[in-house]
Amino acid sequence: LTREGKSQKFAHTTYSIPIRGLPAMTLLKNRFTILALACACSFASGQTTVKETRKILEEWVDAEKLISEEDSGWKTDKAVLKDLAVALQAEIEQLDANLAKSAEEAVGASRQRTELNERKLAAEKAAEELKAGLVQIERELLLSLDAFPTPMLNRLSSYKEKLTNADKRNALPLRDRLETCVAILQAAHLFNESVSLERQEFSLDDGKSREFHVIYFGMSIAYFVNESGTVSGYGIPSQRGWQWKQKDELSEEIRRGVAIRNKRALPAFLRLPIPAL
Repeated sequence: LTREGKSQKFAHTTYSIPIRGLPAMTLLKNRFTILALACACSFASGQTTVKETRKILEEWVDAEKLISEEDSGWKTDKAVLKDLAVALQAEIEQLDANLAKSAEEAVGASRQRTELNERKLAAEKAAEELKAGLVQIERELLLSLDAFPTPMLNRLSSYKEKLTNADKRNALPLRDRLETCVAILQAAHLFNESVSLERQEFSLDDGKSREFHVIYFGMSIAYFVNESGTVSGYGIPSQRGWQWKQKDELSEEIRRGVAIRNKRALPAFLRLPIPAL
């Protein structure tokens, strides 16, 4: 008997049991019938001798013995076959269970693959939306950079380079580009929320470059004065950069503000003009 596995996934199992004696039993029974008939005919005719009778009886005994042996062998084989049938049935049930489990795993894998594809599509869509918003922020920042105070931009030179260089900007992953924009915007926010004292060099209308103490009130207005207090004025932001206007009569008040900012004077209100924008 042979039981082959239901699926290529499982190993093939083969059982072989020899069935002995079935043809021999039939032959012996036929022979016994012939002998019995022969014996009956001999007695009926009165021609059977004692010797022939003894021979027939011996053959009868041999036949009975052989039939008994064959019957015993068949019972043994039958028990083995029964045990084999039970084992095969158990294996069939196990194979069915494994096939059912494999089917469930296949369904689960298909469902998981579908979910992963959906998540991938959602991530790609989110990345496209992020990129579109990021490009808009970068465009607005590029238009605003000239209005940022020079000292602040100098401290953000590495981020400014990433933003203003188109080749470098486009080569960066979205995460780095977003980090650049956030760093610049955060620095601008902090600068705009504070009063900053900077040392800065620039030229006035006379074209002469000088170094000044510059007090920035956020990013809206700044006041400057040189070390000696002879040149002073104010500046305002524009799309062409900061515009500086000389107002030497403001030098004393601006110098007092510098001293307060350096903690060399007590805090006090400053009387400084706010120009019309």
